[in-house]
Amino acid sequence: MRQMMMNETEGWGGARLTPRDVEALRWLVEQRAASLEQVGRLLHQLGGEVLTDRRVRQVVSRWEQMGVASKWHVWHAESAVVLPTGQAARMFGFTRWRRPGIGILRHTIAVSEIRLRVAPIGGARTWTSETDLRRLLPSHEHLPDGAWTDANGSVAIEVELTPHGRKRVETTIKTLLNAHDGTGLRWATVLYLCSPATLSQVSGVRDELPPNDRNRVIVRAMP
Repeated sequence: MRQMMMNETEGWGGARLTPRDVEALRWLVEQRAASLEQVGRLLHQLGGEVLTDRRVRQVVSRWEQMGVASKWHVWHAESAVVLPTGQAARMFGFTRWRRPGIGILRHTIAVSEIRLRVAPIGGARTWTSETDLRRLLPSHEHLPDGAWTDANGSVAIEVELTPHGRKRVETTIKTLLNAHDGTGLRWATVLYLCSPATLSQVSGVRDELPPNDRNRVIVRAMP
């Protein structure tokens, strides 16, 4: 785990980050963004208590005052997006930081949702974010949107919200299925989580794979 720079845990007016704040910000930096509602669930996973919407907003406002997060009201009548700042990224060893643009923001939020659901804090699965996969995997390898590891091996996660063309999906699946880590296959399974617009296309590509490959690809609708 990256070591946090302790002199960055104190903000204006002497406010300090709690241990829960630190872990929540680490998660946000790894995921790059989350909705305000998702932050509430994240804090619940970290602290065991259910926070009211008002309390979640207070926590995020304190982060804003300390310069480690910002809120972005992007979509009308939808939850605000919470973004870690460059200062927060530096706390965990990231020297280069850029917030996600609006063109990929829904995808980023969707991946955060998947992490909250399939790899909750304290659960049996260990999540590796795309941010960390970029650092860990060779530059020529395709980066999945995230991955989890449990007793059954490592699973590559692809969140497919927008159709990208059948050939691109096929190439991505085959690249992930054939990736090696030096001792064997890197991914035991590839899990695609699809919007209604992409579910049929991805399922069709999976169904045309050879049986051994087909059995390693799971396609599901986005929860």
